[in-house]
Amino acid sequence: MPEDSRFNNPFGNASHRYYLTSELSQRINLIRHLIENSEQLLLVLAEKGGGKTALLNQLKRIAEKECQHWWIYTPDTSPALSSEVLLSSILNTFHVRQDGKPFPILQESLRNHIAATRYNGQIPVLFVDDAHQLPLATLQYLIELNMQGKPPTRMRVVLFCEPQITSILAAPEFEMVQNTLIHTLDVPVFSDIQVRDYLQFRLHDTRYANIHPFHSDIIKTIYEKSEGLAGKINMYAQQILRQFAEQRHDIHLPHTFAPESKLLWGLAIVLVLVGLSFLFYWKSIEENEISAPIIQPIVRTEVERIVVEEEEEEEEPSPIISNDIIKGADWLSVQDPNSYTLQILGTHELINLQNFTKKHSNITEFAMFKTIYRNKDWYVLVYGIYSTRSEAQVALKEMPAELKNIKPWIRSLASVQNLI
Repeated sequence: MPEDSRFNNPFGNASHRYYLTSELSQRINLIRHLIENSEQLLLVLAEKGGGKTALLNQLKRIAEKECQHWWIYTPDTSPALSSEVLLSSILNTFHVRQDGKPFPILQESLRNHIAATRYNGQIPVLFVDDAHQLPLATLQYLIELNMQGKPPTRMRVVLFCEPQITSILAAPEFEMVQNTLIHTLDVPVFSDIQVRDYLQFRLHDTRYANIHPFHSDIIKTIYEKSEGLAGKINMYAQQILRQFAEQRHDIHLPHTFAPESKLLWGLAIVLVLVGLSFLFYWKSIEENEISAPIIQPIVRTEVERIVVEEEEEEEEPSPIISNDIIKGADWLSVQDPNSYTLQILGTHELINLQNFTKKHSNITEFAMFKTIYRNKDWYVLVYGIYSTRSEAQVALKEMPAELKNIKPWIRSLASVQNLI
């Protein structure tokens, strides 16, 4: 018997109930409006565990009931998905025979079917989850489906992805995105009050609706440790509830159980609190699983000094970026892992980072490190250190306009240090 079935876990992935805050309701309404009225590319951004997949599934459920004129397809994304396989899978949903036809012919066939679908009053929509995982050529093809061709032959494309997609789209091959207005939405994290309400929502109509370990101190701890991310909330809540259930011997009990004495109830709470202190001792390991990118980079070397070697006949090499101005991986490694920074830029080309830092030489809060992404060197530039996510959010709003325009995003120092 599956473990969650025996445990009857309200925080497992099997739940299809969606906790809707006012902020999430606004996002859903805006996405619906943009799909109905705009041809522009739409990015929905959230950190891993931030709820983007749950939001995508909620949109599909809403569309089934209220937007029957949407023609929705959600491809299975992976780092190995080629544009040819993607095109073939979309054509299969249109029931189009392919018979080994070449790619350009199949492209034209897809455009014709999109036009026919739209002529019949439907809106063809691609919901693409984890779009940041896709090969660059496949991501480029998706964007072309949305941006290129006559308007009647275009699909609505909504990319659900982690924030590093903004660095990926800064690459030269995505010039069409850089020169076109796109819509970018974030999936908001939960406030402390919303964490409390979310826990109650998930416990509703379960055996733990009235008897559970989530008193105010534990809720506060979950909020602080999870940073308001639904995936982390579920992880911590599941562990706490499982420990509580084990203390009450509930894992093998039926859905209803007889009340126990106040003494046993108090003892259970004490044991849960003691166990909680050990639980968060493991947080550094568990957090890496949540906050790390889906494509795990492998750090090869620290970048303490970046030097461009000119041709032998040119002048002697000179540092591109002086460590007196740009802090390196060694400095980032000793920062508090519970603090936050703002990722400004990620690039495969060192010259791009060189040009960027030269252009913004008046800014002194940069730090950088090197890792491997998509089997190539990947240079990452971050900005500032902030003790809390709230401070980072304020800094994001108040940062110089020339940095804000490239859509930086908040990430934890723990996730940065995991790559160093």
